[in-house]
Amino acid sequence: QAVCGYGSQDALPFRAIKEGELYFQEDREVNLVELALATNIPKGCAETAVRVHVSYLDGKGNLEPQGAVPSAVSTLTDDLLKYYQHVTRAVLGDDPQLMKVALQDLQTNSKIAALLPYFVYVVSGVKSVSHDLEQLNRLLHIARSLIQNPFLCLGSYVRSLVGSVMYCALEPLAASINPLNDHWTLRDYAAMLLSRVFWTHGDLASGLYPQILLSLQKVLADPVRPLCSHYGAVAGLHALGWQ
Repeated sequence: QAVCGYGSQDALPFRAIKEGELYFQEDREVNLVELALATNIPKGCAETAVRVHVSYLDGKGNLEPQGAVPSAVSTLTDDLLKYYQHVTRAVLGDDPQLMKVALQDLQTNSKIAALLPYFVYVVSGVKSVSHDLEQLNRLLHIARSLIQNPFLCLGSYVRSLVGSVMYCALEPLAASINPLNDHWTLRDYAAMLLSRVFWTHGDLASGLYPQILLSLQKVLADPVRPLCSHYGAVAGLHALGWQ
């Protein structure tokens, strides 16, 4: 829960208790004399700020730095590790036929549940290749294969996939600067994928539907957003259906 007050935008410091995995907010000392004699009396609450840090655990329980590829992949069986490497290289490589075979197997393989978080992590790379329409399309193809695989339970990974798909649909994208780039087709595909992931896995995340609608509505009602973002919002709403 957000903590409101007259503080700064800095994150609240937390300390860990040595006896267990418990964290508490560190109380800082307040000089009452300085507070009483201060001339700048606060007039209202400052804006709430949330600072997020994402880390991954490796196989030995050690933290990986933010943004690093999880080394826990190396703790998988040799077969799964080879599969992960071959599929990612095939989809992101230069051979269209090999990519097609890899995506088809990713969609039907019943033994890759352990690799789900790592493929979701790969899909989240859309933000780092916003200048490359081809790579964006390929990452969305991976997302589609994961969504359509009947042997995978997406669970909490639904939100991450939805975030990546909506990024392709709603963000201006560096590739949109060049008028020769057909980013409109990418947005159509992302909108279709957004509809599919909701209607097939929407029950896995509570409040997902109103959250998606609110995001699309905000973009559509924002006059500062460029036309391509408005188009993505309209395409997303159309794909979700008239209801």
